[in-house]
Amino acid sequence: MEAFSGIEAFARVVETGSFTAAAQALQSAKSSVSETVRALEERMGVRLLDRTTRRVRPTEAGSAFYRHCRKLLDDLAAARSEAQAAQKEPGGRLRIAAPDGFAEHYIVPGLPAFFAAYPTIEVELIAGSAALRLVEEGIDLAIRIVERPEPSLVVRRIATSRVVIAAAPAYLAQHGTPRKPRDILGHRLIGFAPLPWRDTWRIGTETMAVQPRLVVNSSEALRAAALAGLGLAAIPEWLIADALAAGLLARVLASHETPSGGIYAVYPTNRLLAPKIRAFVDHTVRDLRSRGLSR
Repeated sequence: MEAFSGIEAFARVVETGSFTAAAQALQSAKSSVSETVRALEERMGVRLLDRTTRRVRPTEAGSAFYRHCRKLLDDLAAARSEAQAAQKEPGGRLRIAAPDGFAEHYIVPGLPAFFAAYPTIEVELIAGSAALRLVEEGIDLAIRIVERPEPSLVVRRIATSRVVIAAAPAYLAQHGTPRKPRDILGHRLIGFAPLPWRDTWRIGTETMAVQPRLVVNSSEALRAAALAGLGLAAIPEWLIADALAAGLLARVLASHETPSGGIYAVYPTNRLLAPKIRAFVDHTVRDLRSRGLSR
């Protein structure tokens, strides 16, 4: 096992380009990762990494060794998944990545029922707007909200996400309600940095370059800005469904088509569908459907 820990630490350093990032990924101390890799080099009698103050790079021998290490680690992950698939009862730790906003509004509220049904499963939920690399980050399952999922991943569509144009009633009372798509150009707009909706809005047959007065980089900030009456927001309907129902936000230009995409459960192609993953995805599909999100 000592040799294997060195291999895993070495691979993480190569993939992240630093001992600090590798230590964070492995949830270990930087000094421990450095010592583990150095011990591996001593056992092999070859220098695997070139270390500088700015970056760590594999040597020629290290690059060749890394290719074998990566295959070994992938094979081990596949073997672990196969062993887990043999379990009759789903169990173990499940690392899930989900977009911020969706995690808070849909994943977390569904967890009490999931934990009650599967008491031997532990969940580590990683919420954020960045699309993490599943294999490199050790993610078992990710929720992706995109128009087209990556072809390299195994995907299951679990719901639909539609962008709508919405604003607070107080804002509309002061600034008026747009009647046709190009009317938005005379309004204060809220842009969402991670998506093209930051500076390009598609409404009906119109594709318009816009200059938002406010740009945010998180779903929750986008929601909060709309609720605060800061302008028109192009925002996923699922993120504001409760606010629309309560009258805190109003949808505008509803008769004009806006882009929609899928909400997908994805996992790497080199992993079998372990019972814990299947259990969570099946539960999530049922839960989303019960709350009005259709596929």
